[in-house]
Amino acid sequence: MRWIKPSKIAGRISAPPSKSATIRATAAALLADGVSEIIRPSLCDDARAGLGVAIGLGARVVLGEKSIKIKGRGRPLKSVLDCRESGLCLRLFAPVAALGTKEMTLAARGTLLARPVGAIEAPLSDLGVICRSNGGFPPLTVRGPLRGGYAELDGSLSSQYLTGLLTALPVCDADSELRVRNLQSRPYVDLTISVVARFGITVRWDKGRDRFLVSGGQRFQPGSYEVEGDWSGAAFLLVAGAIAGRITVERLAASSCQADRRVLDALKAAGAAVTVQDAEVSVEAGDLKAFEFDATDCPDLFPPLAALACFCDGRSVIRGIERLRHKESDRASAIVEEFARIGGRLDIRGNALGIQGGALEGGTYNSRGDHRIAMAGAVAGLRSAKGVRVDGPRVVSKSYPRFFEDLVSVGGDIT
Repeated sequence: MRWIKPSKIAGRISAPPSKSATIRATAAALLADGVSEIIRPSLCDDARAGLGVAIGLGARVVLGEKSIKIKGRGRPLKSVLDCRESGLCLRLFAPVAALGTKEMTLAARGTLLARPVGAIEAPLSDLGVICRSNGGFPPLTVRGPLRGGYAELDGSLSSQYLTGLLTALPVCDADSELRVRNLQSRPYVDLTISVVARFGITVRWDKGRDRFLVSGGQRFQPGSYEVEGDWSGAAFLLVAGAIAGRITVERLAASSCQADRRVLDALKAAGAAVTVQDAEVSVEAGDLKAFEFDATDCPDLFPPLAALACFCDGRSVIRGIERLRHKESDRASAIVEEFARIGGRLDIRGNALGIQGGALEGGTYNSRGDHRIAMAGAVAGLRSAKGVRVDGPRVVSKSYPRFFEDLVSVGGDIT
């Protein structure tokens, strides 16, 4: 249990490193013939799961003080790859594991066991892979070799399946064409293409038809990759500044491919004072008003923006709520129910989350085993009347291990 008491926030802090970029770079380094260095990596639980999977697939990994060195193209050491609770690890590494002829099982723990993987089975089968799952849920077992060719996939649930295919298909002998229906989280696809490009890989995206063309016979080149700051984690810090004082977050590139950089649009719409200069963002509290925002392509912003909206004057609406049904929790229901416990007035109508702002009383709030639900409650506690006690706070280590320490460093009163 962590008790977040009403606090005044003021200070400067570095954004946590991006776990999404770290895991993608880990997969790219695994496929490179030589030693790559990932600088300023995330070492959250999910990123460590990615390193463990890479080691199981034959990578040699050396953890340094500020970087990770990965020697790729080794022989697989394990037949069971523990993805822990990382959906990105399972979905990204499944096609990579299928590049070989050995049967590999991608195992899951905790909440990941209830997150569907069936959408990747048909495209993998079309590309020559024998695969099976537990009725569309983990574990997922694959046996290759993956070969190039034509496949279609449904992108309505997640773009992470596409990320895995775009990472693995370039090293197949044949060229590939992928057609994606209902593609969501498009900025994350841009991030994938950007990361593999840093390792010498070219992917062409016909955005008009959501068609991806991948030339076969490409080689990942070893190199150095510096991980940028994580907009997903930083969003909670920026919202803290908007509702409880002021904050400057360093190492945030406004030109980033990360979808969650759009938190700035929501903050501005709500009336917070936002300043972007070089690679840092400053946010200061103002007269906050209700806002409308479409989070379809950036669903991880729902929790921090729900916290923001609770202190805005009027009714805010955040669209795209259907994207939350298969996260670490049923995140849509969790947001509504847990904020209600601390005095929030939230509801779901169709595909939108409505929040009637004003104030929060505070109280006890359950993380539901979901890192982003935990962080949202903590941020809300900063401006609540009586503070918020977050039950299950350790789950933040999934993406942002130093979250509570960082809040304390800028003035958060947390015990």
